[in-house]
Amino acid sequence: MPENLHRLLFLNNHYTQYRSHTPISISMIDTQGKLLVAPPNMPDWRFKNSVVYMWRHDVSGAAGVIVNKKCRNPDFDHVCKEGNIKKTVPHKMPVYYGGPVLTNIIGVLHTKDFQLGSSNSAGDQPLAYTLDRKILEVIAQGGGPKTYIINMGLANWESGQLESELDPVPPRPKNLSWLVLPYDEKLVFTNKPEELWEKCVNLAISNKTAEITSKIFKS
Repeated sequence: MPENLHRLLFLNNHYTQYRSHTPISISMIDTQGKLLVAPPNMPDWRFKNSVVYMWRHDVSGAAGVIVNKKCRNPDFDHVCKEGNIKKTVPHKMPVYYGGPVLTNIIGVLHTKDFQLGSSNSAGDQPLAYTLDRKILEVIAQGGGPKTYIINMGLANWESGQLESELDPVPPRPKNLSWLVLPYDEKLVFTNKPEELWEKCVNLAISNKTAEITSKIFKS
């Protein structure tokens, strides 16, 4: 996770929304609005022990943010100072490492009770993701969504890339593929993010075991 930062960038809404959304093929694994959980032996160190909320997945690619890795630096006070944003709320707010792409961009993953025109909330997914300076200004004044995570950076996959990581073909072994969980607000917005990955791995394994057992008894 980055600690020595280049100057943070604050985007205007002209560049921040993925406006076209083409659903994925029925034969593909749809992760939009779900959680990706890194397997225990994840080969990509950038995602080791990570839990990712997926806010976009279609034929053009996929995008999400890591939700379980707090940054030591910066915190939201630093973000506001860097962006010349007036902050009136007194309490400290953490910033999370969202992923290895655009690591000096500040975004917000949040509930859909508050949205801007630039918010990404395609389909019936439960959360929205906003890359817009305006939402940071609103949060700094004590407004905005009921629940949110401020993050720096994001995770992005090109068309077909995530599918190959979800359903790998030889020589990539199956046990290196992402685990997938349905959305759960208590998981995403946990107050113990340092425990989230292990909890999600155990939950995903339990779900998979139950699925296999169910198929055996049905047959």
